[in-house]
Amino acid sequence: MNHYILIQDDVVKTFSIAGSGLDIQYTFAYKDKQDVFKDTAVGDKVLGYVDDPTDQFRYVFEVTQKISDKECIFKKKIEIEEGPALKDTNASIVSLVSANKSRTLFIKTSESQYNDVIRRMLNKSRKVLESREEESSKPICFETSLKKDFPRNCIIFGAPGTGKSFTINQEKEKLIGKDNETDYERVTFHPDYSYASFVGTYKPVPCIDSDGKDTITYKYVPGPFMRMLVKALKNGRTDNVTPFLLIIEEINRANVAAVFGDVFQLLDRNSKGVSEYPIEATEDMKKYLSEELGGAPEDYLKIKIPNNLFLWATMNSADQGVFPMDTAFKRRWEFKYIGINENDGDLNGKTVEVGSSLSQKVEWNKLRKAINNFLAKQKINEDKQLGPYFIVRDIVVPETGNEIDKTRFADTFKSKVIMYLFEDAAKQKRSSLFEGCFKNSSRYSEICKEFDEHGIGIFNQDIQMEAEPIDLTGPLAGTDSISK
Repeated sequence: MNHYILIQDDVVKTFSIAGSGLDIQYTFAYKDKQDVFKDTAVGDKVLGYVDDPTDQFRYVFEVTQKISDKECIFKKKIEIEEGPALKDTNASIVSLVSANKSRTLFIKTSESQYNDVIRRMLNKSRKVLESREEESSKPICFETSLKKDFPRNCIIFGAPGTGKSFTINQEKEKLIGKDNETDYERVTFHPDYSYASFVGTYKPVPCIDSDGKDTITYKYVPGPFMRMLVKALKNGRTDNVTPFLLIIEEINRANVAAVFGDVFQLLDRNSKGVSEYPIEATEDMKKYLSEELGGAPEDYLKIKIPNNLFLWATMNSADQGVFPMDTAFKRRWEFKYIGINENDGDLNGKTVEVGSSLSQKVEWNKLRKAINNFLAKQKINEDKQLGPYFIVRDIVVPETGNEIDKTRFADTFKSKVIMYLFEDAAKQKRSSLFEGCFKNSSRYSEICKEFDEHGIGIFNQDIQMEAEPIDLTGPLAGTDSISK
């Protein structure tokens, strides 16, 4: 009987599964390796080492069939969730793997080395289980030692393009740390979003039956709220309590009363950041929480939101087709408004050339403010006006210099700014807003053509004056084309 170490890497071409339960078998086929299993025989023992970045011994296999010198079927004998790292094994194993893994991913080892790794795997698995049992024996802690000066429930709202998501991302880094991709989730609400999607529900999932055939079973699948709740509760049992964050984009594009359901009650937090009033956990919630946190389902009759779980959201009340929020729901959130001209400092001095027959240079921020001032005079609410980054930052803030790419700007201006003004914000004011187009102010395609030729000349005279464009053609080239 021989003993081997299998380094599981992307060189493995196929990793097919057959059978079920303890009889699961894996078929390994290697590309670019003609004789990797040349000396392998049925009954040989194989250690499965998962290479970087996992770096753990996790599997024990037995060879059950040799198909060819480059393809074998292994039966999985042992699988552990967390195994010893390479550096934590015998020095001879470290040397063997380090010296050979650049040449082959199937390395022959001695029986004593094999047994040493098995011993370390079992010890590691035992310690992990003991640690989890110890953690699961601890009571659930809703009021943790976490002290963070951030709102637990917060909705950031403002006009389109004011940087609501950008602001949340900046605050997220302050809360959970930069480059932390594990302690938060982001979900976007939409009209068909539901309680089942947000909290969780039973769903059909594929599985393999006792005869080795594909079939369907039903399993409780948690939504983003339940997943983050479990993470926060697990962490709350530790000595190093950290914050967890659920970000909800476009919260009012779904029916929040239906999506939150009874979870709505949990949003009412006390001065410590914990839900003031618990709710009854459903049977599927109880079972899921007991599986994730340990204990019996009866241990989770009621649930609360702990003070290390934060819920932040974005909202634009000007969007068409949004759902209204009732006062009771709003009362449970802290609202932060981003003004129409906040965060526009990086736009100052950034200019772009527009128009072909009447070429002009204009500063996007001045043009945006001029359009907004016109809309305000027409009694159009601020939440319908243009934020600094209605055109994405990547376009209006060049990496170098102050010149905006005119092609990208023109394409985006037509498809976003003109379309938004035409179809939404100034739908009832087209003739006055686009008075520079004369008879074509009621046709979107003609307005776009006019913009390609005449630049901001498509707009009302007041907008043109306030935007202060610089004429680049004709006798007034290099001067303020309007004031002159």
